[in-house]
Amino acid sequence: MRNLKIVVILTLILLFIPSLFAADLTSFWTIDLNGSEITQEIFASSKLTMINVWATFCPPCLQEMPALAQLSKEYNSSEFQVIGIVTDVYHSNQNVFARNLQTANQIIARTGASYTHLLPSQDLHNLLLKDVQVVPETLFVDKNGKIVGKTYQGARNKAQWKNIIDSTIALVK
Repeated sequence: MRNLKIVVILTLILLFIPSLFAADLTSFWTIDLNGSEITQEIFASSKLTMINVWATFCPPCLQEMPALAQLSKEYNSSEFQVIGIVTDVYHSNQNVFARNLQTANQIIARTGASYTHLLPSQDLHNLLLKDVQVVPETLFVDKNGKIVGKTYQGARNKAQWKNIIDSTIALVK
């Protein structure tokens, strides 16, 4: 019985270790949907950045994007910004990639989510995306790319996100 308790405790510890040692986004390279190079410097202009990981096939992702767009416009950009990472716009076939990119841009236009959206890169995969279990998944980083607070799985409405944003901004002041 004692051995079973030890196994259960060790198993629980191992399950939570990855979240305790989550990689920060202090050094990476990728491109946005327009092909512009992006590094961790994108975080420097805001105290807090919300990173929303989404996919074109995900209805909850698309449902929350208009609220994220509104929040992105309501906050002072030196205080807060939103960045999206669209996880399913990649492919070794150029035609498939172009079609997926077009779909993502149509969704962004339709939802009004005109904030910056990044494409997956090997850096982003290694630092963040390999651990994403569901979409949407959202986390926050400070101006240095260090993760702040917890990760949120699933969609939220505007009021819920506003409460989360306000309490997370308080952590970086």
